Amino acid sequence: MTEFQFESFTMDTQAPQRMEFAYYKGRVLRFSLILLIFTAGLAAAPFLPERPGQAHPSAIVFLPIAALSGLLMIAMLLKIVKAEPGLAISSAGIFIESYADETIPWRAVRDIRRYKRTRTDQMYVDLDPAVARTLTRRGLARWVPKALRVSEATAVVSLRLLLGNPNWTYDECTDFLAKDREQQALADGGLSPASQVQDHAGPIFNLKGPPIFTYALIAILVGIYIVELKFGVIPSKGDTPDIQTLLVFGGTFRMRIMQYGEWWRLVTASLLHGNFLHLAFNCFALWRAGILLERLIGWRWFAALFCVSAIGGSVASLLINLDNIVGVGASGGIIGLFAAVIVASFHFPSGPLPEILRMGAIQILVPSILPLVAQTAGGMNIDYAAHLGGALAGGIVSLVLLKAWPSKQPHPRFSVAALIGSIGFAIIAAGSIWPISQLRAGYLADPFVQYFQGQYQLAADDFAASAQRDEKAAPYYHLWRFLAQTRGNDSQAASNLRIAASKLDQSKWPYPVYQLFLGELTPAEVTAKASNNDSLCEAIFYVGEWHLLRGQTAEAVPKFNAALFSCPKTFFEYEGAQGELVQLRRH
Repeated sequence: MTEFQFESFTMDTQAPQRMEFAYYKGRVLRFSLILLIFTAGLAAAPFLPERPGQAHPSAIVFLPIAALSGLLMIAMLLKIVKAEPGLAISSAGIFIESYADETIPWRAVRDIRRYKRTRTDQMYVDLDPAVARTLTRRGLARWVPKALRVSEATAVVSLRLLLGNPNWTYDECTDFLAKDREQQALADGGLSPASQVQDHAGPIFNLKGPPIFTYALIAILVGIYIVELKFGVIPSKGDTPDIQTLLVFGGTFRMRIMQYGEWWRLVTASLLHGNFLHLAFNCFALWRAGILLERLIGWRWFAALFCVSAIGGSVASLLINLDNIVGVGASGGIIGLFAAVIVASFHFPSGPLPEILRMGAIQILVPSILPLVAQTAGGMNIDYAAHLGGALAGGIVSLVLLKAWPSKQPHPRFSVAALIGSIGFAIIAAGSIWPISQLRAGYLADPFVQYFQGQYQLAADDFAASAQRDEKAAPYYHLWRFLAQTRGNDSQAASNLRIAASKLDQSKWPYPVYQLFLGELTPAEVTAKASNNDSLCEAIFYVGEWHLLRGQTAEAVPKFNAALFSCPKTFFEYEGAQGELVQLRRH
């Protein structure tokens, strides 16, 4: 029901009638509750479990947004408590509770427009800038920097938050404005009111057609994710590819890039995802970005923004993250699009589009940072650096885009140059298929990989072949062959180990390890025969394997942890301890 007071629709300047539109308290309260839940979730996110001793970096992003959301929630609740109407109109002018303390005279109103969609219905009141600067702003807008406001001379009224039919409310406002214009024309000697209003047509824009590139990119990301699951070098756990799969398929990893020159990883990392939720959130954010931005700036600039931002995120990941971090995900490119939406909104000085873009930017930002509160299996860390790098790269390119966008053209200039950059990104991505296929083939041929994938007979054969090729490491390959044959229930495991032991110098290491598996020494005796730190770490590892072969998992795990701590990373035993612990955690 609409609350209003009036006697007639005639404009009597001596006794101006006033129509008041109160807030729809139920809708305001519902929106406030949504904001409360959103604020609570953001505020709680930094306190989610994280690795011991490490602060949760998401606090840098979440807490400021939570504070802003909380203030907005308080402002909404105050609308319920206050006795003031949300909107009031009379022959004297229009009062907008959310905009200013004063009633705005109709002469200061240039135009009244409406933006209506399925879930939004807003009325925009364009004011004379000179008058707008004299008004006392209300609420949060008083403290918001001018650069972040929709427009200093545009008042926004959410018709859905007012009691009554939005169509009727809008019509009444436009009727009052039209009647005041007629009176102005009569008072000014019959001049048309339109002649007194400056031309304030905004920049040209075109939002026709579907965002084809966005849909194509989402399809590519989904297809690559399916490839990760189906052709990973280590079987996926549910919807989560193994970290080793992400590394082989092109995730950023400092050693592989800096030492092996695999710079193509700066491109491929942005096309990979750590699990289904990671992919889903990013695809949703990308879809929102495409709906808002692709048709506005054209698909060529949109593609270039994503590509440059994605590379910027990968570069930041490479420079900032620790050496053991594997970086994957399109979040860097999407955060860059978020920055671009914000910057693009300043191309339009007034009207509904700036606010639509800025509110839409939040719909891009939130799902793209939600994966920050989760971790992929196997202890993979979240790539916060990529978000920062993507935002910086996207912001820089967006400023260039803004300069190259004439107000009288629907899209920015230099779209061919933007397309060339995107083609370069695509060529690198396509060209990476060859090195990735070689890495995958080499990885799958590694007997250690075969061993931990349960392909024991194949691993045993490859360990034997490796022993023939590498005489120095042969004693250790024979030990691993024994472990593989024993795990694979090969009856020749012990006899093959005994043959290999007969060829060793019994006074040197690792002969005591052979004696352990052949039943000639106890674990304590083997450990006692270790003469230095290297042999001691090896003894600890093989004692763990000795316990594991007997089903004594509780005794094996501490040994593997100790070997992981004490063995150099280049040792077989370090890789073995790491692999065994991963397998034990999975089972």
